[in-house]
Amino acid sequence: MGKENINFKERILRSKRIFIIGVAGDSGSGKTTFVKGIRDMFGEDMVCTFSLDDYHKYDREQRDKLKITPLNPKANNLDLLYEHLVKLKKGQTINKPVYDHSTGKFGKPVKFKSKPILIIEGLMPFYTEKLRSIIDFKMFVDPERTVKRRWKIKRDVQERGHKLEDVMPEIIAREPDYKMYIDFEKIYAEVVIKIHPTKFVDITGNSDMVSIRLIQRLLDIPVSHLDLEIDLAKILKVSKRNFSLDFEGGDYYGYNVSFITIDGMVSQEVIHELEKRICEFIGGCVKDVFNEEYTTATDLAQLLIAWRFLEKINYILSHK
Repeated sequence: MGKENINFKERILRSKRIFIIGVAGDSGSGKTTFVKGIRDMFGEDMVCTFSLDDYHKYDREQRDKLKITPLNPKANNLDLLYEHLVKLKKGQTINKPVYDHSTGKFGKPVKFKSKPILIIEGLMPFYTEKLRSIIDFKMFVDPERTVKRRWKIKRDVQERGHKLEDVMPEIIAREPDYKMYIDFEKIYAEVVIKIHPTKFVDITGNSDMVSIRLIQRLLDIPVSHLDLEIDLAKILKVSKRNFSLDFEGGDYYGYNVSFITIDGMVSQEVIHELEKRICEFIGGCVKDVFNEEYTTATDLAQLLIAWRFLEKINYILSHK
């Protein structure tokens, strides 16, 4: 590994650039989960984030009167979002709007200045060409309908205090707009994360785990400085739980991609080796990301996504 890669964090800081990660997908689809590895490895000093829900144009009461869902572009101030991202890229401070999900109303705007890595999560970060042009790394989270409904109900009822009888009609009402305005954004993503129920269920036929299928667009760039090998022999040797890993190449909306499907649980020993290599490349991680004896497909996906992000930013720093 060359000297230029020893302190990757320092290279980012010296560049004085702001790198934007865009994570698109429906509400309650698990967008925050899949950038956790990046946040944990770089730490709060390097990474900040905000939700694009703050850029809703109407509050909940106004949307109800207009009979419009948050997934409709007309319900979102995408021009203001772009204007703010341009300013943040330049290191400027913005007055960021604030949307309160507990009340469905807007709060007082807050001063916001980006750290070197800015993660924006929401419904339509790739909806316009201008937004796509300013985002450095694009991800789309795409859970199967049954998984998405389960997650959204859990979040809205348990975390946001909504009533179940109110959540289900909203889920159903949103689906046409999701297909019309949100789903197409995965065409522009460098990484698409498909989520399905696991095939490894308990005796009752249930499981909290999911199967992850990563669709990664092949990079037309050399990545010799960042090599992350997966030791399949070690996975088979140390794993005492059900685990499967499948890899194939193919085409996805006209792009050459790799498909990696991960299911089950893998030993932390294997995850630790992958995490160690990534941390060495970064120049030291703020904290260990995974500490459990066994980790899930979701955990391994977080590491692979972090690796892919490093590939992209390493190329930008080296060639632009």
